[in-house]
Amino acid sequence: MQELKTKTINVALVGNPNVGKSVIFNYLTGIYVDVSNYPGTTIEITSAKINATEEEINRYQLEDFEIKLVDSPGVYGISSQNDEETATLTCVEQANIIINVVSSTSLSRDLFLTKQLADMGKPMILVINQCDEARIRKVAIDTKALSEGLGLDIIEAVAIKEEGLDSLKASILNTIHSRNSKIAQVKTGTLSIAVEKEIASYLDDCLTRSEALLKAENSSNEKRETIYKIRRQEVDELVSKVVSQQQFSKRTFVGHLLLNPIIGSITAALVLYLFLFQFLGVFIAGTVVDFLENSVLNTYYTPFVEGIVSQVFPVIKDSNNNLILEQPLAAIGTMLAGDYGLLTLTPTYLYALLMPLVLGFYFGLAVLEDSGYLPRLAVLVDGVLSKLGMNGRAIIPLILGGGCVTMATVTTRLLSSKKEKIITMALLGLTIPCSAQLGVIQGLLSNIGGPKPWLVWAGTLFIVFVLTGMLLNKLIPGDGGHFITDIPPLRIPRINNILQKTIIRSKVFLDEATPAFFIAAAVVGSLQVTGLLKLVIKYSEPMITEVLLLPKEVAISFILGMVRRDFGAFGLMDVPMSDSQLVTACVVLTLFVPCIATVAIMIKEQNFKIAMAIWLSSWFLAFGFGALLARLPLF
Repeated sequence: MQELKTKTINVALVGNPNVGKSVIFNYLTGIYVDVSNYPGTTIEITSAKINATEEEINRYQLEDFEIKLVDSPGVYGISSQNDEETATLTCVEQANIIINVVSSTSLSRDLFLTKQLADMGKPMILVINQCDEARIRKVAIDTKALSEGLGLDIIEAVAIKEEGLDSLKASILNTIHSRNSKIAQVKTGTLSIAVEKEIASYLDDCLTRSEALLKAENSSNEKRETIYKIRRQEVDELVSKVVSQQQFSKRTFVGHLLLNPIIGSITAALVLYLFLFQFLGVFIAGTVVDFLENSVLNTYYTPFVEGIVSQVFPVIKDSNNNLILEQPLAAIGTMLAGDYGLLTLTPTYLYALLMPLVLGFYFGLAVLEDSGYLPRLAVLVDGVLSKLGMNGRAIIPLILGGGCVTMATVTTRLLSSKKEKIITMALLGLTIPCSAQLGVIQGLLSNIGGPKPWLVWAGTLFIVFVLTGMLLNKLIPGDGGHFITDIPPLRIPRINNILQKTIIRSKVFLDEATPAFFIAAAVVGSLQVTGLLKLVIKYSEPMITEVLLLPKEVAISFILGMVRRDFGAFGLMDVPMSDSQLVTACVVLTLFVPCIATVAIMIKEQNFKIAMAIWLSSWFLAFGFGALLARLPLF
């Protein structure tokens, strides 16, 4: 039995994607980890102390111990084949106890990883999660027979309802306490005799059993296939004995129906229309933003702040003169409460425009995630994305880019090949608007009326998306990787998880966006009071007015857009334009350069050369397609 040599006890949560590990982590630690109903949510290792009460600490005599719970990425195996498997293997190697989480609806798949973990000889607890789904589908699991067959203690759970999690916590704490602080009562599983033979020759040369197992699995394709075949056969035989015949439920039928190419495509178009146009564009960007901006901040807050500032400093509107030299006090007042005032315009943008748009986007995204719809969308688009050098899994960062392109760029780590990562990153930087920019644009387009402006904008982005992807697929060597994903059951989203996810994600976004907004406002305000803004507009006027056929004032939006895309979109709101000009401006601002934060992440994830190539390409795409669109008789 393994004796503890340290007061820090590592407990690793390991399992396939979408089995509920993060929900269990949230419960046991009290720390929120993003929980979604699609694979790829946890792409980095997250750890925290298990949240034991004082009574539990005293009962199990844990005063001298620190129990660290590690939430590993969802994987189907730990043979060190990709970044996620390598990270999970590290967790397993360092763990004193493994908590293997499986789904009641996919035991034949999930138990393959269970057998691999058991073969490593680590102490384990097996948690069968999502037992409510098994009941709905009328699936009966003989847990006693399964426990005997695996040689593991089993806990049945419904993590989202916190069923069984107290028992899991008690089992972990009791294990640590038992037999004078030795890891004792957690079983190590029944090991395959055939697998034992395969790794026996490597044990003498290895420090750990898991190292010997990996050497055996990676020594030759033939030996790996032998070991995998043994595990697969054992799992299939065990599942046939302990799991009853699965019934076909109505929800299962609807879930399969959404995978149909025709019905699924129609549903996807309807979802996008209702979410992007009606909910985010018409309701949030139209009704909610209009109320907050005009009925609240512009009616009460802005006049109040302007009145206070004007009592100390003169405030000059519409000034492009060098106020710093001519009227220093007026320069201060104008920067605080002028057209781009730090105390007037910036809070209005942040709290009347940006905040409701971000909240609305993340709320809608959380509903789509928790319902189990996004993996079905990934399956539907796999064929299209494969033509662009990607696969269906790339839909996850592409959709998350609608929230924040910077954060979505980080999630390209979950993609398997470098080619796929670069193409996805480029498409994020070139064609995907973030939530605030998306909301503002949808609000501007909805003011024109009818679906035509929205279709022109979306159609242009789609054309750029496809052409760019096809070109990069030809230019970048390699392949886009293979697409294997879990299709979770359709669920009715839980309102508390949706609200929690919406608030936390929005807070992260706003915390990152707020300083950038104030910096952008300070930069533009400085350009205004020094007279440089007038020069910028003057020298950019030929490009804006002659190439894009837009008013020269739109140049301000491009300046703001270099700092943050969403701030650039806000700059369009006060510029009078025709319907055709407005659609053109929305397209150009969407295709325009990634914000500074996104470029920094691109450099970190890939390199400076790739990031600059994407940044410079956005100039040509934005102005090229903008010039073409401006000359088409669409309106």
